[in-house]
Amino acid sequence: MEKQEIRQFITHQLNTLDRRQQREQQIYDRLFTVLAWENARSIAVTLSFRNECSTDPIIEKAWELGKQVVIPKVVQREMKFFEYLPNSRLVETTMGIREPDDTAVERSLNTIDLCLVPGRAFMRNGFRVGWGGGFYDRALVDYQESTLAVAFECQLVPAFAVESFDRPVDQIVTESEVILCR
Repeated sequence: MEKQEIRQFITHQLNTLDRRQQREQQIYDRLFTVLAWENARSIAVTLSFRNECSTDPIIEKAWELGKQVVIPKVVQREMKFFEYLPNSRLVETTMGIREPDDTAVERSLNTIDLCLVPGRAFMRNGFRVGWGGGFYDRALVDYQESTLAVAFECQLVPAFAVESFDRPVDQIVTESEVILCR
């Protein structure tokens, strides 16, 4: 399948997913025992979008544990990361993505211990299909710390074409397993 077909297939899978809250809780329970999560003093995480696994409980747990949280924002075709606090103000883009407003403090991704990378579909080797902009692939080019994705099992696919610029994640946490990708 082509990447656009995969995005459509996964969108349908996620729209018809049963027991969503239970599955999300299983993902969180697994994530919170992963060594990269436990050791991270700071995390980068997107605010969940449309029918993705909700990241709000992940962010709340990070704050509860005293971890610094940064969230992304696209600025002139480049992804930048900004400090995110419980009282931070957000703005919604025309696509419906929540981003930090102009008062947020920028942070270098290279100072962050763990980056939770979003995706529509994943192979077990860590490669992912995103929304098609390549923003995370470009942001992760020089990133040396841990990368991880949270995904429902239905987002795992057997194969798709990998491009030279694609950056795989180190681990994928689903409701039933933690996949060590590399």
